[in-house]
Amino acid sequence: MHQFSILTRPILVLLASFLTFETQAQDSNRPNILMISIDDLNDWTGFLGGHPQALTPHMDKLAKQGRVFANAHCAIPVCSSSRVSVMSGVAATTHGSYELGPAYEELPALNNVPTIQRHFKDNGYTTLVGGKVLHHGFQDRLAADVDRSLGRYKGARPKKMMNLPAGWSKAWDWGAYPENDSELGDFQLAETAAEVLQENFENPFFITLGFFRPHVPLYVPPKWFDLYDIERISLPDNPMSDLEDLPGNFLTINDYAVAPRNKDVLEHRKQRSMTQAYLASISFVDHCVGIVLDALESSPHSDNTIIVLWSDHGFHLGEKQHWAKRTLWEESTRVPLLISGPGIQPGDTCTEPASLIDIYPTLVELCQAPGNPHLEGISLVPQLNDPAEPRDQPAITSAYFGNHSIRTRDWRLISYEDGAKELYDHRVDQDEFHNLAGDPAYKETIEELAQWLPQDGAAEFKKVSERAKPRKN
Repeated sequence: MHQFSILTRPILVLLASFLTFETQAQDSNRPNILMISIDDLNDWTGFLGGHPQALTPHMDKLAKQGRVFANAHCAIPVCSSSRVSVMSGVAATTHGSYELGPAYEELPALNNVPTIQRHFKDNGYTTLVGGKVLHHGFQDRLAADVDRSLGRYKGARPKKMMNLPAGWSKAWDWGAYPENDSELGDFQLAETAAEVLQENFENPFFITLGFFRPHVPLYVPPKWFDLYDIERISLPDNPMSDLEDLPGNFLTINDYAVAPRNKDVLEHRKQRSMTQAYLASISFVDHCVGIVLDALESSPHSDNTIIVLWSDHGFHLGEKQHWAKRTLWEESTRVPLLISGPGIQPGDTCTEPASLIDIYPTLVELCQAPGNPHLEGISLVPQLNDPAEPRDQPAITSAYFGNHSIRTRDWRLISYEDGAKELYDHRVDQDEFHNLAGDPAYKETIEELAQWLPQDGAAEFKKVSERAKPRKN
């Protein structure tokens, strides 16, 4: 029909009409994107098997529909800087944020680096954001990156602490509260997103949702606690001898962070209770993810939407006598990452290394969007096509200035600012109990891995108001 209607028009009108038609056709065929981030979720999911009792049926169902990257790692093991890296596609050694601190728009190195939302908006996508996506939100110059906000939800909290021992940070309380899911922000976000997914969109959409649980404080309704018998919960294998072959660098990191020290958890006999609360929170957020996925499945967009699910970093629950994040060990760096959607065939898990900064270039390639020259990650499309396709570049994680982890398929090398090192062979030591760095037999392995250590990384950027504050280290 278009062909006959334009034959009698002048050549310029013909070309303009043809280009418009082609653009519309491309827009109608370009996939939508649904990105789901989960705060503080380690590998305790069914599809990763990090905890034998973790119940995550909705995420497990999604995992069967796409590709699981079982060896995926964060760029920085703490909320704000990890999220800055994901949304910019740039590593900490370039943007300079290694800890909780500056917002995306405050980092001079990112002045000309568009967020992934901005890049897709500039290329014809409608962008929607809800929940905790960037730690500080899309504010100031980033406000225009989002066409529509789905809100940030706080949810109900008890008036008094429920299980918190005296002297602990209030952020670390936990308990069966409130009575109903509907009183929590993550559930409210899921319900809002479910409604939005039933709408029709003129352009392809890029929806980013950020769920807060299992971030502390670990409050979820009683029914989620009831899933886990506190007396039968499996606790992580955590031999006290594990620390004997380690340098002292990050062993006391919680002495100045808000997280409790492992000895305090044990003295108060709270490990089982806190582990139950973490598992309960995981199952609750899995339910919220399920609400969104069910809504997408019943929507007009079900056959043309790429889904990316990830967590900003891992989480310790006593392993290496540590709680929370901030370390360069497996529990802190490893994250869930899975991708499904049109053209992505379900199949084997990918065990090649992957980094969260690979998400940005992967989506650019999948959607055939124009490239972004600032991106430092590598597209995962080859592994989406073939999970056994090798990747030469390891996953690199940085924590504070000068400290890095190099994670390949089989090895982890940790190198600290003072030159101390740790080396683990994941073929035989997935728990990282045996530090091989001092064994001369592994000198060549260390040298080979050390070639990937960042050189001349950006100094830690601090706002003027923070520069006078001493760093406890």
